[in-house]
Amino acid sequence: MSMATLILPLQDPVYAFSVLLVILLLAPLIAKPLKLPALVVLILLGCLLGSNGLGIITRDTQLIFLEKVGLLYIMLLAGLQMDLSDLQRLGVRALIFGLLTFGLPFAVGVVSGQVMISMGIIAVAGSSGLASALLGILYSPHTLLAYPSMTRLGLAQRESIGVAVGGTVLTAMLTLVGFALIQAMAEGQIGLVLWLKLLVGLPLLTTLCFWGVPQLGRWFFNPKAEVPLGLQFIFVVATLFVIASATQGLGVDSIVGAFIAGLALNRSIPMESDLMNRIDFVGNSLFIPAFMVSVGVLANPTVFVSAPGSLGIAGVIVGGAVASKWLSAWMVGRWFNYEPMEVLTLFSLTIPRAALVLVITLFGKEANLVDDNIFNAVIAYIVVTCLLGPILSEWAGKKLVTQIEG
Repeated sequence: MSMATLILPLQDPVYAFSVLLVILLLAPLIAKPLKLPALVVLILLGCLLGSNGLGIITRDTQLIFLEKVGLLYIMLLAGLQMDLSDLQRLGVRALIFGLLTFGLPFAVGVVSGQVMISMGIIAVAGSSGLASALLGILYSPHTLLAYPSMTRLGLAQRESIGVAVGGTVLTAMLTLVGFALIQAMAEGQIGLVLWLKLLVGLPLLTTLCFWGVPQLGRWFFNPKAEVPLGLQFIFVVATLFVIASATQGLGVDSIVGAFIAGLALNRSIPMESDLMNRIDFVGNSLFIPAFMVSVGVLANPTVFVSAPGSLGIAGVIVGGAVASKWLSAWMVGRWFNYEPMEVLTLFSLTIPRAALVLVITLFGKEANLVDDNIFNAVIAYIVVTCLLGPILSEWAGKKLVTQIEG
């Protein structure tokens, strides 16, 4: 064995994966006595052992792959576990929430961006209008980092959780469309092909999935066909990745395709079935925890020390983004008569930001729309929201369960 393979961060997939599995094993054991959500401990361990901590593991192609699968799995489970018995009302409410939870943060981001640019707090070499719009886009998206807690607490089929999931998908779509338009404007590439993909291609793909997947499912899930459970599982995973690949080919993020796959399979897989048990087990045992670890590795808490000037900007970004998400949840709660704890749970799911925000920021830096202060502030933004969201979700979710059972 060559000692070169032991140089940190670990490059050999065997070594790196063994460390990852030890993290997944230890996190629940550490979380219990500390009374913290396991999700938070996974993120903290990823941060500690990652390239910005002890440098044992890095966010290489292997970890990025597991991260992507975990994120897609979260959206698949969200679609599978959504209660479709009242889809029309749920769809309207999710649409309203999605528009609010995208629009309000976007507006706050644009205004704060213009103010910081005009005051000279941040400096951009490109268009100030595009820079402000990009900051608005950075305020808007969120990741359902804490959704596994809702599943574990038995809240996945609550209407408010369904509204949060549906709103997240719409927010992701609007964010990606807005980001694509900003990219095209910055590069001078807006054209007919882009609009055809977004306005024609995606609706056609969705319609095809909702018709075709149940047709295939009738054979795979038919007891008379005696299809082995393992093959049924492979069909589900293949459906997930084929549809996710198709949406990505249209220029829309694969998480949208994963959610479409979950909705298309929803009525074909009973919640209490052995297949659903296998799907849930694999996701929550490996892929989703690996996603949490990768988010921790992505985080860079040293920014707080190395660039203290970024803390003020980070405070503005975190405060504006989180406050606007809260306002969106509060307004929806008032309109739809949700209990206060239900509103808080809904809000907590919209706090975390992860890889998509970093992707947008990296583009902004390359296009001279984001300076170093904003870049460092966004890293802090990811760290704070990824820790705050799961903690608040766990607390609010448990309170909500107590209210329901009481």
